[in-house]
Amino acid sequence: MKPLIALVGRPNVGKSTLFNRILRQKSAIVDSMPGVTRDRHIMPGEWQGKQFLLMDTGGYCSANDVISASMIEQTLTAIRDADCVIFVTDVRSGLTYDDLEISKLLQRTFQHKQIFFAVNKVESPQLTIDAESFVSTGFTRPYFLSAKDGSGVADMLDDILESLPSSEGSTDDDDSTVKLAVVGRPNVGKSSFVNALLGVNRHIVSDIPGTTRDAIDSSFTRKKQEFLLIDTAGLRKRTKIDAGVEFYSSLRTERAIERCQVAMVLLDARAGLEKQDLKIINMAEERKKGVLLLVNKWDLIEKDSKTSKLYEDNLRSHMGNLSWIPVVFVSALTKKNLYRAIDTAEEICRNRSRKISTSALNRFLEEALAAKHPSTKSGRELKIKYMTQIDSHWPVFAFFCNNPELVQNNFRKFLEKKLREEFSLDGVPISLRFMEK
Repeated sequence: MKPLIALVGRPNVGKSTLFNRILRQKSAIVDSMPGVTRDRHIMPGEWQGKQFLLMDTGGYCSANDVISASMIEQTLTAIRDADCVIFVTDVRSGLTYDDLEISKLLQRTFQHKQIFFAVNKVESPQLTIDAESFVSTGFTRPYFLSAKDGSGVADMLDDILESLPSSEGSTDDDDSTVKLAVVGRPNVGKSSFVNALLGVNRHIVSDIPGTTRDAIDSSFTRKKQEFLLIDTAGLRKRTKIDAGVEFYSSLRTERAIERCQVAMVLLDARAGLEKQDLKIINMAEERKKGVLLLVNKWDLIEKDSKTSKLYEDNLRSHMGNLSWIPVVFVSALTKKNLYRAIDTAEEICRNRSRKISTSALNRFLEEALAAKHPSTKSGRELKIKYMTQIDSHWPVFAFFCNNPELVQNNFRKFLEKKLREEFSLDGVPISLRFMEK
């Protein structure tokens, strides 16, 4: 296992800036507004050939509200999970009550952990002098650094990684891990869904829309299969996204779809399918990702034996050409059908990488042409000689014919429907390419 390093401290001391500096990429949202990071955010990093996992946290804040209480809980969980902790403070604001509380907590409750004390934003000789007063926290050797310009970060990383066990020989089998993005509009229950699957409060859950802002990765195993869950900030209409934090959160949702193999799109059963849901589905379809539609909060719907059938029929009537997407009714609260959703997503992932032999495809083509001969607007005859599957990350089929321009859209839809029925390609977009022989 790669060692896990946690960044802890009160909000707005520069943890996310330090997180990005260490990883040498903009993985965490950075904003001057305190409390932008709320969930634990874990990303792989490397320094001097040594690999590790770095965890950003929401910040320890003593304010009396539900979000602050959840952030404290997340910080404590992060400290328990980590192999070592970087306690970050801000020289410009000086030592605060919350800093001293965290200091006492680390020294009394987590004394067995390796703690590295960092005084951030030390960007001038005068600030270096001011940083000397931070020794009063009880940590003997503070690291004076600036996450903004990088000074002092390398020395601290050298000492941290020297103290950690080697991770040599550990590899990530990315090819065998099924990557699932949990996406949808704000407040449809994405984080509750992830927490219910994992069996822990991995993500902050509240009734306030937009609580999750970064895309957060979590791993779990089911039936010896490794899964990576990417929980994301809710994707709103562009017109409702303010500049700054909301904008970058939506970009990270789009990036989560880029990273995944299957996008699990959550709906609120009470609200039904809205235009923004269709935009999210289309976004995944355009990127040739597998798609699974999850109708969450199904426990809140009054129902009888026909309710789910009628609900699904109504969904499909609004989805149009996207009716190839499977629908599963779930409840994060009661855990109804959660594992059925994961099993369906795994099947979609297999469908997406399925390779079909050329002989089987040409038998299919012969039967399809016998069932429906292609018509053309010009009256010229369209002759399709044979077909094959092109090597790609999703199913792409090439049809070789006398003139690709003669192919009508209704015949394309007929072939796609027949392909899905014959070869079980539910949940994945497929591409048909007509090429001149």
